[in-house]
Amino acid sequence: MKKVVFVILSLVVLVGVSSSAYAHPGRLDKNGGHKCSAKSKQKGLCTGYHYHKKKK
Repeated sequence: MKKVVFVILSLVVLVGVSSSAYAHPGRLDKNGGHKCSAKSKQKGLCTGYHYHKKKK
């Protein structure tokens, strides 16, 4: 019983502290951004050049 509780608690902690993944269709340039693909524009996901990394 203790093993099951430990496994469940471990999974909850793992999911809670995992970072989000930001998907993008291609590589990023030196500024951390890229141009949207035609497919992304059709889906309404973006309109042009955009950034994936926060500027510092």
